[in-house]
Amino acid sequence: MVRSPLTFPWMWECREGACLRTPVSEATNGMTLGGCKLTCGKGLTLWPKPTGTFTLGKTPVSFKYSQVIVIVDAPQDVRGHVEKAGNRLKETLRDMRPPGGSCLELSSASDANLATRQLTIRVTVEQSDASLTLKTDESYKLNITHTDADQLEAHIEAKTFFGARHGMETLSQLVAYDDANDALMTVTADVRDAPVYPVRALTLDTSRNFISVAGLRRTIGAMAMNKLNTLHWHITDTHSFPIEITGEPRLAQYGAYSPREVYTRAEVEELVQFALERGVRLLPELDMPAHVGYGWQWGEKAGMGNLTMNIINENLYKVLKTILVEYNDVFQPDLFHIGGDEINLNCWKTTPEIAAFVKEKGGDPTDDEEYMKLWIQFQERVYDIDPPKESRLDPSKYIIQIWTTGKDQQIGDLLKQGYELILSNYDAWYLDCGGSAWVGKGNNWCSPYKSWQTVYENSPRKIAQSFQSSSDAAASQPASQSDFSAQILGGSAALWTEQADDANLDNKLWPRGAALAERLWAEPDTDSLAAQWRLVHHRRRMVARGVHAETMQPKYCHQYDGTCYID
Repeated sequence: MVRSPLTFPWMWECREGACLRTPVSEATNGMTLGGCKLTCGKGLTLWPKPTGTFTLGKTPVSFKYSQVIVIVDAPQDVRGHVEKAGNRLKETLRDMRPPGGSCLELSSASDANLATRQLTIRVTVEQSDASLTLKTDESYKLNITHTDADQLEAHIEAKTFFGARHGMETLSQLVAYDDANDALMTVTADVRDAPVYPVRALTLDTSRNFISVAGLRRTIGAMAMNKLNTLHWHITDTHSFPIEITGEPRLAQYGAYSPREVYTRAEVEELVQFALERGVRLLPELDMPAHVGYGWQWGEKAGMGNLTMNIINENLYKVLKTILVEYNDVFQPDLFHIGGDEINLNCWKTTPEIAAFVKEKGGDPTDDEEYMKLWIQFQERVYDIDPPKESRLDPSKYIIQIWTTGKDQQIGDLLKQGYELILSNYDAWYLDCGGSAWVGKGNNWCSPYKSWQTVYENSPRKIAQSFQSSSDAAASQPASQSDFSAQILGGSAALWTEQADDANLDNKLWPRGAALAERLWAEPDTDSLAAQWRLVHHRRRMVARGVHAETMQPKYCHQYDGTCYID
């Protein structure tokens, strides 16, 4: 890089918790912008904000990337995961240095010990379990010290690999480029942190428009930056069936948009591993019995009858078993998503074969309840569970994902029945809303656009508690379940891809996905205005790491904290 012939007349000062650009001639305690962000206020560089106690030093200490050492102490079963995460951390630190280094004239009075000062990162993991479940401990402790021997030491302690990985992400956020010394810098720190919710997800549809494996990998990497831990993969739908099922190749042959737009088994297996190493579970969905179409047209020609979720066709269950066995083998999931939404009971009622079946079993073929029973029996049969005695799902076996509004009484009804919920209420967490209509004129159905502020302020805890009266809390539930919010496992912001593909994927997801991440990690009591400075900074960090996140504000606002906000 060719250094500018212009002398840069600005430095930054921390004033009342804000970094403000100040002329060098007027600065009494000037520093680079990176140094100011690290030391000013309380955790201006951290996203999502820690849930436990944390303290940060006020004096940046510089070090060279070449002097970074990572030492791992972990059980053999997870040691490889931890070491790979450590290597990625080092790559992240390396890439903080701009191409060509500093564009400032380096001071002759630079840090004399810089060449010999090491940053030693010790990562300690207790447990050998490498699987992510609803019970996984994702907590961590991070301690950064500047020793009397003028060395830097960072120690990350965690019960599991997943907690340790989060700790490494936090450590990376406490490092910035030091223009003055053409080096990196950090601060002393003590952080205690753990997530509020075990499910912190994005729902991504790859049926309406195909998303490339590269796009999925980039999304998973960005999720890891934000400590989101679940990619709910809505793989198939009416529009396409873009995944290879080796036991029944006709599904993708008939269902994919083209032979190039198919996720092969090898690609999916690699993607599952890629995600796991970044602390993300790939949660597969086979949406059924509605939301099916392309991929199933070959049944009648093959002598198997109509397979488009004709739930009384015995051949359908043979195909479903092939898919589900393969999904289980490839994804090895602790959870599986069966879709199950938007069933058109009238379609079944007006299908002579199904109506006759209901009548043959002694039911009234004009009664919707009979078809609800069929739906429940379908769900249970697919998973070889004993048929239910009533027309509802067993709360001990099923988690319900909610996509109605956050004020829908169905949420309260489900909570009162004892279901655990994952919220995706469309009035706040549908990321495809706010565009032009993709059929007809005007705007799409769920407009307006859901801003990052709307995403951030959508609290699952408050939604659950809004349906609870004092009598509910004192009802027959045990004390540990007296608060409906205890039944909320987390949430997922959904991107349905009628109007999204590789070209605008990042812009649609980020930084709104980051706003979701802090809500689900920390459930903050503060509103979006209190988070705005940090998110503006974090969004710039995401862009620096290759995520094409939507621009939030002019760069001026990042350089003059607090000057672009109207309360």
